[in-house]
Amino acid sequence: KWYLTDLKDVFISSELKNLKKLHLEQNEIWEIRDDDMFCELPELLDLHLGDNQLSDINFSLSCLKKLRYLDLEFNKIRNLGKETLENLDKVFGNNSGIGGSQIDLHGNPFTCDCNMNPLYDWLKVTKARLVNKNEMRCYDGYPAYNAGIRIVNVEELNCGPVKVVADQNATSHHVVTSTLLAILIVLTATLITVVLWINRITVREKVEPLFKNFKTSLQYSTIEKQDEEPPEVNV
Repeated sequence: KWYLTDLKDVFISSELKNLKKLHLEQNEIWEIRDDDMFCELPELLDLHLGDNQLSDINFSLSCLKKLRYLDLEFNKIRNLGKETLENLDKVFGNNSGIGGSQIDLHGNPFTCDCNMNPLYDWLKVTKARLVNKNEMRCYDGYPAYNAGIRIVNVEELNCGPVKVVADQNATSHHVVTSTLLAILIVLTATLITVVLWINRITVREKVEPLFKNFKTSLQYSTIEKQDEEPPEVNV
């Protein structure tokens, strides 16, 4: 996840000014933190980032003036915001002819609900050339029947019920609270047991006289009850 910082240093120190293609597929890349990560590669034509764990396109593409292909297939992108879509149009939206720049977003687990409206509308009007555009599918969404269908065939994008999420959060909070309370009770009981065991002799000396007094008092009460015989009645 963090080796990309070192990779940027390699770009700078190695002076890879003439690099044309960069393959970074299947590297478990979760995030590209440096906005200018690839800006040291001005001649880059093809950037392959497929089969990683990226959830957004949060790195600069505008500095790659010659970029012709961006591969982002089979990542973890569930949605793209307006700012990201505008940046994509700046880089890929001025294509003309057969050799224009292309981007591949298929194979990502898109959530097709009301939050997807900007991306859904963008796909209809953008001039960017999307490879396998018709293969971009919904992983889940609302209505639930959106799951699995092609995005181009989606007819409704609704918002799911918020109450369900709130109830789940409340349940989780209750479970955590109950668990912590149970742990606290067990620890308290264990601490009391340990203290009593360490001071068992002192405790015994304090408690035994109390038991003896109670036993003596009980015996006297029993004798008094026995002495109080009911009066004899003659008929």
